[in-house]
Amino acid sequence: MNVLAAIAIAACAAAASPATAAQPSANGLPVGARYDPDPDPARRRTDLENMRRLRFTVVALGTFGGGDTRDVVPIDRLLAGDTKAAFTMRAAELGVVPVGPRTAPEGVRESAWTLIASGARGVLFDDWKGLQQNERALAEAGAFAEGLTRNSALYEPLRKVPAAGDRAFTIDGAQGSIEAHWLESDDALVLIAVNHAAQAQEVTIMFAPAIPEAIWQNMLSGSAVNFVAGPSGPFYQRRFAPHEVVVLMIRKRLK
Repeated sequence: MNVLAAIAIAACAAAASPATAAQPSANGLPVGARYDPDPDPARRRTDLENMRRLRFTVVALGTFGGGDTRDVVPIDRLLAGDTKAAFTMRAAELGVVPVGPRTAPEGVRESAWTLIASGARGVLFDDWKGLQQNERALAEAGAFAEGLTRNSALYEPLRKVPAAGDRAFTIDGAQGSIEAHWLESDDALVLIAVNHAAQAQEVTIMFAPAIPEAIWQNMLSGSAVNFVAGPSGPFYQRRFAPHEVVVLMIRKRLK
């Protein structure tokens, strides 16, 4: 952690009241922003509180180093004055979404969910200043963070699994613009599919017979989705909107 980051932590610690110290965030995938600390202590605290309201859980202070790891700090712990709360993640597991004043909001959503689908164990938006200068991108980053943190019990145990054997699928249509990946835990199976095209795409995703034909939940819209029984396994037909993300979940066992 660099000197500027250390100063920021100390300043936040001085501003926090022990009586209102926040507890560590619940387990979940870290989501937040890279943050160059403002020279004004009051402004720094306001920035962190605004990030927390957006459901961001961590910040990476200062600039990214060129190594294989990155230090991140839980926002709640930082605001509470804990100067030793930083933890280290492998850079390969911490996805980064570049954001500037002209970044398209749909690109923010598309990039963030693609990182999770590809196996990222956390997402950082780079950076907070760019988000503040792009209101629509900021809203998308907040929506992503809220979706991830409100369902942390679902997303945290998931791990990427290959689309092979009982998890094999094929995508018919879209000329390669639809990317899809499985994430799986002991309790749930999740399919994340992303349309990387700027045009709507009609696709049929055909699954192996082992995939359930029961009702799946679209985690982003809250709607129910039915896979249709086919001669060689279930299939799912959808017209993807430009840059649309679909997150489909089914529980593997009743609770």
